[in-house]
Amino acid sequence: MIRVLLGAATLAVTSAVVIVSASAANYAPPPPGTPLYGPLVTAPPAGEVAPTDAPAGYHYVWVYSYDHHGYRGHWEAERNS
Repeated sequence: MIRVLLGAATLAVTSAVVIVSASAANYAPPPPGTPLYGPLVTAPPAGEVAPTDAPAGYHYVWVYSYDHHGYRGHWEAERNS
């Protein structure tokens, strides 16, 4: 009896995971530039200056883009042109 109960529970959990995965695949990610974690920050906060330790051939610019925390304003190294 326990084997039947465990089999049914496993089937129910597996079915739920498949259904959730299939429905999550239907959602497109938000377009770039969509603020997800607060207001759009187009300029650095007052008093904040760019880091001075850029690698050779690069400089820092303030950008509002995606990083591992989501969309937010941050300093990003950009290649000198």
